[in-house]
Amino acid sequence: MRLRSRVGSTLDLIDVAYLEGGVASLRDGRRRVGLELAALNLLLRSGAERQLVWRRYWRALSTLSGPVSLYTISRPLAPSTHPVPTTIGRADAEYSAGLMASGQVHLRRHLAVIWDDSPASLRGALPGQVRRRDTFELEQRRRSVAAALTGPGLHPRPLEDGDWLRLLQELTGGRSGRPTASFASWLAPDMVTVRPDRLEFSDRVVRSLVVRGFPRRLQLGWLAPLVLAGAAPIRIAQHLYPMPKLHSLGHLRRRIRTFETGLEVDRRQGRRPDAGTRAALEDALALEERVLLEEDRLMRLVTCITVEGSSQAEMELGWEQLVNTLFELGCTPVPLFNRQADGWRATLPLGVDPLGWSRDMTTAATATAIPFLRAALDAPNGVLLGPSPSTRELVTVDPLAASNPNRNILVLGTSGGGKSFTSKLLAARLSLQGCRLRCLDPAGEYLKLGTLLGARCLELGATDERGLNVLGPPGQEPDRRVERALPLLGRLLGSSRSATSRSSMEAVGLAALTALRLQPMRAGLSEVLEQLEVAGHGELAAGLQRQAAGPGSGVFHGAGGLDVDDALVVSLRHLHAREELLGAAMELVLWHLEADLELPHTHPTLVVVDEAEVLLSSPSGARFLESMARRIRKLGAGLLVVSQVVEDFLNSPVGNVVIRNCHTKLLLRQEPVALPGVRRAFSLSDAECELLRDAEPGCGLVLAGDEHASFRGGAPREWWPALSTGQLAADSP
Repeated sequence: MRLRSRVGSTLDLIDVAYLEGGVASLRDGRRRVGLELAALNLLLRSGAERQLVWRRYWRALSTLSGPVSLYTISRPLAPSTHPVPTTIGRADAEYSAGLMASGQVHLRRHLAVIWDDSPASLRGALPGQVRRRDTFELEQRRRSVAAALTGPGLHPRPLEDGDWLRLLQELTGGRSGRPTASFASWLAPDMVTVRPDRLEFSDRVVRSLVVRGFPRRLQLGWLAPLVLAGAAPIRIAQHLYPMPKLHSLGHLRRRIRTFETGLEVDRRQGRRPDAGTRAALEDALALEERVLLEEDRLMRLVTCITVEGSSQAEMELGWEQLVNTLFELGCTPVPLFNRQADGWRATLPLGVDPLGWSRDMTTAATATAIPFLRAALDAPNGVLLGPSPSTRELVTVDPLAASNPNRNILVLGTSGGGKSFTSKLLAARLSLQGCRLRCLDPAGEYLKLGTLLGARCLELGATDERGLNVLGPPGQEPDRRVERALPLLGRLLGSSRSATSRSSMEAVGLAALTALRLQPMRAGLSEVLEQLEVAGHGELAAGLQRQAAGPGSGVFHGAGGLDVDDALVVSLRHLHAREELLGAAMELVLWHLEADLELPHTHPTLVVVDEAEVLLSSPSGARFLESMARRIRKLGAGLLVVSQVVEDFLNSPVGNVVIRNCHTKLLLRQEPVALPGVRRAFSLSDAECELLRDAEPGCGLVLAGDEHASFRGGAPREWWPALSTGQLAADSP
């Protein structure tokens, strides 16, 4: 297992001897343990939030007791090879594969490797008991570093042997199962040609550099553009060597004396003092005071970057972009001529630094580099919204995840902002994952989506036979049905009368209860009218009859419930007197859909409510929407609320309750007059408000808990006719 590789073989590029128990043992006897880190979504957040993360990361670096290497690896994401059974599913899979094949989507991983810096000469002589003690100490260091990195929100987790091995094989081109005399044979590439300025492998060409100079003033996340904007695969390694306080002070005082001597020589020789030396002296004096007071800490930093391409031309293109970006940031890149093999080894996630070209930095300055940034949401089991418009990342969300506090979704946007496109896109992809859809469609916009998904579409009011029971779904207690139906009957009656008296509503309620007791399975609006006539309330019966007559009258004339054996789109586009009756009809449909949710089912359900502002316009509809948003999770379902009247949600107490009970929120383009209220309601930053004000149709923000990301909705061309309406029909995302 520990045989030395022969001179000149590709094994010379591999520093690890074996992996066991989450510990990587190197060829020189030293050991390493790793942590997988999550990325931080800060690019659209406020300055105060970014400052808080930087301070926590600064404190984490200040607690380091030994060397640590930080790695950021960005590589193109490979398309999925899983077979897709349906035609529309294959079209969506081909769309995602096209994004990945074009190199527009990168998979980024962030790791921390903790060093065991005990002398290698003592390692082989230690007995087993002492080695076990040192392994315990190394594990304690990993736990300490993990606890420190938890503060900034990096969520570290231990890097296991299998995951570590697969990552190394992906980066080196090695493979398991080959005839091997050592573990390193599984990691070594098949072939490599070492050039003075590059390494040529069988399937890639790589080149490395070291960053030696840094700008005088560093912005938070200044290293992130190298990762987020680059098209070529790239690896960034930061090797951190914390310096003890006394060593730091001695080092700083020697530098101070050097600067002072230079300025004194200039003075005695009559030359003007060098401005750069004077500035460096001021910085060194200020840093000495901070280190002495333990307000900051000094460390040595080695930053090495490797860029690769499938061919030399592709590598050169990525190299040129990398160098140009470094110069724009104010950094000084130094190519590693005749040391390309060392540069390649330095960027493998093994905690190896064969270069040693360090630069003295404070922990505060080092913390500004924080490369663990992203601009997208990455839900492992979620559905695709589309690519991020600012980075090479896919935005995926999982609104129905069991870990969410609720499964509700809110889509808000101005007219023409693409809210219908976005809600249909999300509903379609959730349906492909096995989610049951129940769409309440007031304007008939979801009928084409139902056809695309092979769902049954029901157009209420199109014929007299297609209607719902205004007394609610059968099977419930009569008293409960009357209590729920009375506000609906009052809205039907109130639209034909200037006022609805308490006595009138009591009469209608008594007639409904009598009808249900006489015919519990068939009683509906006709039976209520009959009981009103019998009780001598002919005027009330005539008022209800006028609203239930004419085109579209079948909406309220049914005697049963909804047949929801499969995915269903319920359209109300044939309803007459829409201004007066649409709210009541929507409330009635939701009542029947809620009854279906109370039945046992194995798959999660998503109830889509378009034009939700209609429900908020009446007290009974608002109460019903609020109640449904609160309790629908207990029924194993989620609510997708879509509206273009943002003010109704922001200014209504019920609307605010719905907002608080929606874990996932999608905000499309907003009118400037509504932006102040949107900003307060959703805690948006200046950058996010500007994005919403200028967003193109189908683009916006997705908010999943505390995570925010920008997205551009994307779908295969075959889906466009079903998803797009109005402005988006001709030019869909």
